[in-house]
Amino acid sequence: MATEIERKYLVLSLGDFTPTDGEHIDQGYLSDGDPTVRVRLRAGRGYLTIKHRSASPVADQPIISQEFEYPIPAEDARQLLAISSARLTKTRHVLPSGIELDVFHGRHEGLVLAEFESHDGRSIDCPAGWQWDEVTTDRRYSNSWMARNGIPSR
Repeated sequence: MATEIERKYLVLSLGDFTPTDGEHIDQGYLSDGDPTVRVRLRAGRGYLTIKHRSASPVADQPIISQEFEYPIPAEDARQLLAISSARLTKTRHVLPSGIELDVFHGRHEGLVLAEFESHDGRSIDCPAGWQWDEVTTDRRYSNSWMARNGIPSR
């Protein structure tokens, strides 16, 4: 079991920054309750993930989850994606700072989120030239919620 401690940010502007070298992710949900069961096809490799939030997020605190992720055959991932209850696609860019920048596609086009994982739940400063709002405690910005409902209204 791995404990994931993360913060999430709605990116309003990247300034002059243009992300490169990302991995395409096709992601679907077999169960989006608690726990969430997710399947991914990422760079041609399949993964099955079970994720359980340890507690509901509290203002100014990170999300703490237990996450179990297992590699599965790519063909199994394709078949599971075909039967998933909700789905989304994105390109993930991992920056040297540790920020994971997700640029969404399809019905989520235009949405950009940044996630930052740490062992102590600390926040990270917004990169120079960017603008973002922290949305860690807003469940509408969870991938499972957005896969079902689309981009949240502000």
